[in-house]
Amino acid sequence: MRRDKPLNPSLSPNKKRNPDPQKRKVRTDKLHDIKIPVSEITNTIVLRESRKHWYGSKTKTSTELLLYGLENLFVFPDVTYIDHPSTVHCKVDHETFRKIGEYGIEWNCSTRQAAHRIFMEALKKKQLGGITDGEI
Repeated sequence: MRRDKPLNPSLSPNKKRNPDPQKRKVRTDKLHDIKIPVSEITNTIVLRESRKHWYGSKTKTSTELLLYGLENLFVFPDVTYIDHPSTVHCKVDHETFRKIGEYGIEWNCSTRQAAHRIFMEALKKKQLGGITDGEI
């Protein structure tokens, strides 16, 4: 006297109908977040610069600095990389992230260290008034 069908189907264990769920697509406009360690003084400078532009975000200001360094500067001298507790975030698209990664391969360092090197040089040039290497 065994039953093949349960009395209450909502209480019975659930059988999966589709064993292979489809993978979600990755957005094409997804941004990569790079955390760049900076000292407290540099963090204050970036925060002050972001407040000058109608209370803009520190992330947007640091992203603009990184993009300025990639587009306008050609020589990036070696800087000491110290992993500080305070960081600035840069949100870049996939092409820019790949370009930073190529610099990292060229300099034999990580993407984060390459972004730090580019960011610090761009910050130094912006503080000097936007002088590029060709103008010196």
